[in-house]
Amino acid sequence: MAQVNIVSLKDNADPARQLRLPIRDASGRHVGDLQCIDRSLLDEPGLIDDLTTWRNQSMPFFLTQFTATEERTRRWFETVSLPAADRILFVICDPHGNRFGNFGICNIRPGSAEFDNVIRGRPSDIGNLMFHCGMALLEWMFSELKVKTAELQVFSHNEKAIGLYKRLGFATTESLPLRRAQEEGMIKFSIVDRSEANAGFDYLKMELPVERFRQSSPGRFPTA
Repeated sequence: MAQVNIVSLKDNADPARQLRLPIRDASGRHVGDLQCIDRSLLDEPGLIDDLTTWRNQSMPFFLTQFTATEERTRRWFETVSLPAADRILFVICDPHGNRFGNFGICNIRPGSAEFDNVIRGRPSDIGNLMFHCGMALLEWMFSELKVKTAELQVFSHNEKAIGLYKRLGFATTESLPLRRAQEEGMIKFSIVDRSEANAGFDYLKMELPVERFRQSSPGRFPTA
């Protein structure tokens, strides 16, 4: 069960109290932070524009595909993301505050939580940045949220993302067929019976139990 109040973290309006998860490279050097998108950060110049641009760049890898606008992005944060007790989104920054993407968690519930909204928005000189972001977030999920299993879902043809997740320790547990449909200016993919599938690719479910993370990364997870 989560030991932190997710909504309270996002309600924060004081930049000095913002949740920041340090990103460290293989040598332990601090190379950046995962900054919680809270009320103190939402009005930071350029943030909504960046998030909107990155969403549009990564549109082919979402179940629901539409052209995002800054207005729609802000409305989603104010009415859906910030009030939700089961999700949190971080922006990836270097020590100078330059933004490179976002990385989140959704479906936070007793025992498990899912990676969500994993987007590399722009290039960085930091090697293996998304891997180190994933490690930082997994450490927080297992240590602070007290989840037993980290989960995620990804299109089976998104080979770059799947490669990252495998490096982090995730393994595929299920391959679900998808149906593509066009409706009201957007494309939606839904999980269906294999006989109804038409997408040409599947939706993979991947999992990483805390025991596997502890064994593979003993220095990242304190023993009891």
